[in-house]
Amino acid sequence: MKRKYYLIDTENIGDRWFDLSAKIRKKDRIITFYTEHHSKRLEHYLLSQVRNKQILWLECMSGNNALDYQLVGVLSFLITKHPKASFCIYSNDKGYQNAVDFWKERGVVISQKSFSTADKKKKKKKKGKKSEEVRTARVKNKRSQKNSEEGRSGTDKPVQGELTQEPLLVDISKCLPMTNLGGWYSVLTAVRGQQEGRNLYMGLRENAELRAALSKNCLKEKRQRGVKLVELALRLNGLGTAGAEEAYQVIQSHSLQDFKGIKEELDKKFGKKPQQKYYQALRPLVRVIKSAGS
Repeated sequence: MKRKYYLIDTENIGDRWFDLSAKIRKKDRIITFYTEHHSKRLEHYLLSQVRNKQILWLECMSGNNALDYQLVGVLSFLITKHPKASFCIYSNDKGYQNAVDFWKERGVVISQKSFSTADKKKKKKKKGKKSEEVRTARVKNKRSQKNSEEGRSGTDKPVQGELTQEPLLVDISKCLPMTNLGGWYSVLTAVRGQQEGRNLYMGLRENAELRAALSKNCLKEKRQRGVKLVELALRLNGLGTAGAEEAYQVIQSHSLQDFKGIKEELDKKFGKKPQQKYYQALRPLVRVIKSAGS
């Protein structure tokens, strides 16, 4: 059976799709459309799922029906590229029905999944069955976390001035568009560690003005972006960048799952000496490098 694509209108259904990734097949994909006005819960879910290859995150321009138009545009692209695949739009917006009917008439397997108010009430009812002890423990835990955060020093999270002077962000902005938030998170945590990388990401995520400024740096040509990202990864790991173009070609010539093949070819081309461990430097960013240059 061919792959199925699930297109999520987060403006319309909120977080009622969060359990979807646990139900679909490994080959299926979820494409999540959201805007800068998304909820905190969606952002936390994004961070928890940022390495989930089944979910693609697309930040859309905000405005009246703007997300809807962008979702339909991506849907049309996917249908053109994968005509034998099947598609499902997750939204209560009846405006998608015309697009669904249009493609059905042309033989595309497509449907729309909507959520009734009853679905929401059921979830609330289930939540209401939780014991008072559990709810109390949760409240205490939240208070404890809040107090812990308030007690941290100001250096834990970068402030706006520090972020503006952060050269790493400028380097990454040449390789990745601001719409690829998952890629940004992966690069930052790979080169700065989980905690510092996440702090940098959150500081950037909350600074719309800085994101807008950095977005102007992104190279237009996809291949240039991919090679630039390889150069950045090699440089940050103390390796020479002369072989960046060749290393990029190696990564693009293999499938995303063929890490063994990528390692063997990189070792063959650049050697296995400690100072030439290209694979070790590039392994955490293979997925991002492929997406940046494709």
